[in-house]
Amino acid sequence: MSDTPDTNNDGPQVIADMDVDVDGDGTPDGHVTVEVEEIDVDGDGTTDVVVVTETVTVDVDGDGVPDGAEVTEAVLMDLDGDGTADSVSITRTTVVDVDGDGIPDVAEVEEVEVNELPASGD
Repeated sequence: MSDTPDTNNDGPQVIADMDVDVDGDGTPDGHVTVEVEEIDVDGDGTTDVVVVTETVTVDVDGDGVPDGAEVTEAVLMDLDGDGTADSVSITRTTVVDVDGDGIPDVAEVEEVEVNELPASGD
């Protein structure tokens, strides 16, 4: 018998996947995908970690190749098992291919982390 709990993780589930017509010409210029992953770390049947990932790509020049992308990931962790997130981290990565060669020329990463969120009413 192992001391390792039987964890539950079915992997990311796509909850939204859509094309977006940014300029209104009837042709999709962007694409948005949202995935949610629920992880039971300790095997007790309750979700301990939720990861939400939103991916947006945009074809600015209409050649069918994305010229920019933004990936935002939010990770919420219930560290004490009370059903409320105790730790939240959000990371947003943005890349842009300025010269159209398919290789990002500009990248920016933003991170925000909040720990020990107070209970409501505190």
